[in-house]
Amino acid sequence: MSSATVTVTSMEISPMIVKYGTAGSEVDLGGTLGNVVISAKYHKADIKADQTGVTVRDRRVSGVEVSVTTELAEILNKDIWKVVFPHATETGSGATGSFSFIQNTGDSDIANAKSLILHPESRASTDTSCDYTFYNAVAAAESSITYGPTEQSKLKIVWNILGDSTVTPNKYFKFGT
Repeated sequence: MSSATVTVTSMEISPMIVKYGTAGSEVDLGGTLGNVVISAKYHKADIKADQTGVTVRDRRVSGVEVSVTTELAEILNKDIWKVVFPHATETGSGATGSFSFIQNTGDSDIANAKSLILHPESRASTDTSCDYTFYNAVAAAESSITYGPTEQSKLKIVWNILGDSTVTPNKYFKFGT
């Protein structure tokens, strides 16, 4: 009988600290609820030949899609709303400010994109060996907020990760230092 080699030190249970902002000076977005989910996918195009009908002979990378989903708990802080809805306008800041949804046709996601860092709370702040660093993250600018007597309100963010076009090939994110 054989068994798998299991290395418990390679396993993780930890909430993530979510930081967002200009690279090198990202700001902690506070408490999260409902886990942090990272999704990454290489899109592939089928390679076929008439001689073999619809049989796929190979697949080639045709694109990359990366997203991160978080739910932020501190919904009374208007600075958090500006992160979730980058095309809207914030007046003032924090809990005392106001927030307005405006017609902003043509506003660019890449112009609003900033660095997103996910850091496991189980690690020291100086230990970046398990950090996820996303170079160009921008919120999808949609959320729903539920108020009720049995569940805490939260702002859900689906972060779209855009490629860093300042390097070739484009980089989307890195895991580790």
